[in-house]
Amino acid sequence: MVKMMLYMQNDKLQEDNIRTFFKKYPPFFYFIVAVFGPAYLGGLNAKRFLEIFNVEGKKINLGSGPRRLARDVINVDIEQFEGVDIVSDITKLPFADASVSMIVCDNVLEHVENPDSVLKEIYRILIPSGVAYISTPFLYPFHSSPSDYTRWTDQGLRKLCEDFTMVEIGARSGIFSAFNTLLCYLLPSIFSFGSKKFYWFLVNISLFLFFPIKFLDVITNNLPLSTHTASILYCVIRK
Repeated sequence: MVKMMLYMQNDKLQEDNIRTFFKKYPPFFYFIVAVFGPAYLGGLNAKRFLEIFNVEGKKINLGSGPRRLARDVINVDIEQFEGVDIVSDITKLPFADASVSMIVCDNVLEHVENPDSVLKEIYRILIPSGVAYISTPFLYPFHSSPSDYTRWTDQGLRKLCEDFTMVEIGARSGIFSAFNTLLCYLLPSIFSFGSKKFYWFLVNISLFLFFPIKFLDVITNNLPLSTHTASILYCVIRK
């Protein structure tokens, strides 16, 4: 058991090192993610959420990394990346009750050991009628940043957000993104022969080989019941 835990820790560290290195160069990092990342992010994104559901007041981005959504959005992250305004555990946020109007939590909850605690904090700090944008993986492989714990179905995401009013829910990335991502992990699993370093090397090479597949989600993201086969789900919730 101890040996297995050490293997998993080394596995996680190797992927973390790659991500952390490239996050030092935000424009390059997010360009690579947008073009060559395994998922076609075609559903409602965080920037459009801020524009469409605009509520006057304080706006925050939880687990922001180095990405700056807008000048008036406060970046909160557990790591001190470039562009992070407040370093904090998002299960214990340094904001007063009912003091924030809009919250973004974009593909973050799967990396939190207790996501229910994050939802309680979001509820606590949102003003009445405040809104939040949440995206989470569904049909998506393990990806540490720094850890990876949970996946949600459509029903699971609704249950997670049951204290809020669900404004809308949809597929951020569809079935071809799911297929592309699984393919990027399948071949390295077969041909890495148990080597963790070679495994992550092949995963990253595979991203550049198979990424065109994801763009078929231009069609499938908008199909009826697309949330049943989504790679990534999103929702907008209101307090």
